[in-house]
Amino acid sequence: MLIGCVPLDDRPVSTQLPALVCAVAGARLLLPPPAGRGVQRVPGDVTVTSDWLDGVRCDALVVSLEGLTSGGLIASRTGDESLAELLDRLAHLQRVRPPVHAAVVVPRTPDTDDAAEEPAYWATHGRALHALSAALHTRTGVAEARDRVPADARLDWLRRRLRQHLLALAAIDLVADGSLASLVVGVDDAATASLSVPDATHLAELADRLEVGARVSVGHGADETSAVLCARAVVGLSGRSGPRVVVACADPRGLARTAAYESSPVLDTAFDQLRAAGAHPQEGPALDHQDAADAVLVVHPPDGAGDWAVRPPASTDIHAAAATADLVAEHLAAGRRVAVADVAQPNGADPALVAALSHRGLLGRLDGWAAWNTAGNSLGTVAAHLVAGHVGRAMGTWHGAAHRRLLAARLVEDWAWMCVVRHEVRARTGGDPHLHDHVTADHPALTGVAARLQELLASVAPDLGWQVDGTSVRLPWNRTFEVHVDLAPTPGGAA
Repeated sequence: MLIGCVPLDDRPVSTQLPALVCAVAGARLLLPPPAGRGVQRVPGDVTVTSDWLDGVRCDALVVSLEGLTSGGLIASRTGDESLAELLDRLAHLQRVRPPVHAAVVVPRTPDTDDAAEEPAYWATHGRALHALSAALHTRTGVAEARDRVPADARLDWLRRRLRQHLLALAAIDLVADGSLASLVVGVDDAATASLSVPDATHLAELADRLEVGARVSVGHGADETSAVLCARAVVGLSGRSGPRVVVACADPRGLARTAAYESSPVLDTAFDQLRAAGAHPQEGPALDHQDAADAVLVVHPPDGAGDWAVRPPASTDIHAAAATADLVAEHLAAGRRVAVADVAQPNGADPALVAALSHRGLLGRLDGWAAWNTAGNSLGTVAAHLVAGHVGRAMGTWHGAAHRRLLAARLVEDWAWMCVVRHEVRARTGGDPHLHDHVTADHPALTGVAARLQELLASVAPDLGWQVDGTSVRLPWNRTFEVHVDLAPTPGGAA
């Protein structure tokens, strides 16, 4: 199977992660030339991408509409294209032949005065715009909130949101006319009180009104959508039904909690991501209720302990971690396939859960694991991995070494980097963790990072058969928020 992908931008999560998911099912990912991929605030060349779409030979396409129409996620927030230009570029999808699975983003309104990924006025008015978003949603204190933001910045922000909303509406119409096989509407970093909530609700209602709700998923997430849709494409190409997946949690109240940067319970996010990936989710707290399922997705639920990117917790709950690990062990002992989404804290893994799973020898037995950024990002990544593995096994194309490589890749970034090494690097570089930093490729603080990541990977999962390629470690976009790592087979270990 060949899957063509127009990525969100050039980050590993947009390019490397979908390729790793495809490989688990025995599929191969094709990408446009590098010139077509956005690099932070520099948009990709949309003409290069359109020309590539005209010539690519593949079995299915996964398309980020921001990548196709604006040249990237950040470019979609900062670019000056008119709505007419965006819609003209979107219409290209009516002329391609393979099944197209697309994704579009409901824009975020971050609560920070940081313009690294936003229009320039965010440096001085970001927090005020975040407050205005909440006021407009709740319809309380609107006049006061408006007065805190200059009219030109306020109206530019609102018109950008409108333009993006109209792009999403047009994409739903393409689902209705058959041009798109499926659409994921990813709600990017939403607060409970924000314009993202009514915008997402309106899009979901319209999809239902047009009777395409089964092919349009509206839920939390953004960066992981290409990986999710690669799994969805694999399901479609297989001609088989996606897996039946039970969502379980050791804490009876855990799935009702709302994670940071989201606006609805984590159970809703899990169901949305599983459906978007082509699975059929159900909730089932009792073990005897789960025997008819193909797999179990165990969620380590939000605990409010901190945020690994901006305020790392001093400690996490070892008892909650033990309970989650015990639930995983119980399902595995019963012969079930199990994946784990660790959403206890945003922007990194719960070290107590990693330790508990490792101590019980469970990490290498999982069908998926992730713990990065938002709950939607992690749940979508796990759903994609789980579904790709299920379909690959059903088709006889499952690739065990690729599966273990994806597990290792997530452990390296989501735990080793985000919870341990990133903190060590930032301690040497200084700077405000609430703002995006800038660290050059030759910065001395990066010396020894590859060896440290490998040391940590080997300490928790020595039998996965993969090791950190020491020459590959770099910081995408020259910031410590994420890390790029390639993995190489350990001698005799990954075949």
